[in-house]
Amino acid sequence: MPTLLTDQFDFAGYESRFTGKGRIRLEGALPEDHALRVHHALEQQTPWDLQIVTREGKPAILSRAELETLSPEIIQTRLQDAAERAQTGLSYLRLGLDLIDADTIALAPFANLLKSEAFAAFCGQLTGLSGLELASLDAVCYRNGDFFTQHTDNSARLCFEWNFTQGWRSDWGGQMLFHSPSGDIEGGIMPRFNDLSLYAGDQPRSIASVAPYAGGPRFSITGRFG
Repeated sequence: MPTLLTDQFDFAGYESRFTGKGRIRLEGALPEDHALRVHHALEQQTPWDLQIVTREGKPAILSRAELETLSPEIIQTRLQDAAERAQTGLSYLRLGLDLIDADTIALAPFANLLKSEAFAAFCGQLTGLSGLELASLDAVCYRNGDFFTQHTDNSARLCFEWNFTQGWRSDWGGQMLFHSPSGDIEGGIMPRFNDLSLYAGDQPRSIASVAPYAGGPRFSITGRFG
C-alpha cells in the first residue's frame, strides 16, 4: 500500500491557514515512486466512465460498454447538451470512476489508503476538523475541453483533490478556481504532480476548462468527508 509522508508537515501552520482561508495545499505527501505508480494507473489502467450533466440538469454516467452502443451522433449530442447547460448553471464534462468499491483495479491500493482511518486523521490534523468520515472517492480525468462549472457542496465538511498531473502549464487551464460572492476569482490551484489540496465544501469553486491545445489529460483523485 502507498505510504503517507506524515512527518514533514507543520500541522499547526496548516491548521491556522485552513482556519483563516478555508483551503490549504500540500506538496509531496506521497513518496515519489508511489506517486508515479498512481499516475501510471490513472494514465494506463483505469476503466473510465464518461461523467456529464444532461440537458435537464441531471448527472449522468456512461460506462465504456454503454458508449460502445451509442452512435457518434448521439454521443456528440450529449456533449453539446452538457456544454449548453454550462451557459446557465451547474454542468460538467469529464472522465471519472467511483473508487469506493473499486477493489480489483490498479488504483485499489491507493484508494484503500484514502479510505483508511489514518488518512482521515491526517486530514483532521491539517485542518483541525475531527471525526471526518469519507463520503465519496473518485478518480477524475479532464481532457481537452472538459470542465466543471461553479458549484459548492454544503453537505461536505471537507473536500480534497490529490493531483497526479505531470508537466502542466498554467495557460493550459484546468485550475481549481475559488470564487468570491461578487464573482471575482479569489484564488486558484494549478494542477501539480503529487499535490494534495484540502478545502471547505461550502467554498464556491470550479474547474477551468482545459484548453484545446493542452498537452495531455489532467489526472486527480477527489473525495468528500462528512
